[in-house]
Amino acid sequence: MLSEESKGVIEFVDECRYQGMMKDELYFKQEEMWKVLSDLEEMTKNSPEERKAFLKLETLIVETINLTKDTYFEYGENFESVNASRFLTRLKEEAV
Repeated sequence: MLSEESKGVIEFVDECRYQGMMKDELYFKQEEMWKVLSDLEEMTKNSPEERKAFLKLETLIVETINLTKDTYFEYGENFESVNASRFLTRLKEEAV
């Protein structure tokens, strides 16, 4: 589970992208994704069944993106912790 500090970092980066302050590869890919979703939404507006499927897809996409960011940030936190632990272990071994 992400620490509050890590969640804050993710929120900060997301807000920078949203405000257009950070225009990296992810920013442009998400802009393209939202444009395609917007076009798809327009195509499905006259059919309740298609609209329902569109909303389900949109929700799944957003949830997947957020879960992916959180998961990989957690991997980074865990790596940092394991790396620090291994470093301390090596220092102890060398000191003995």
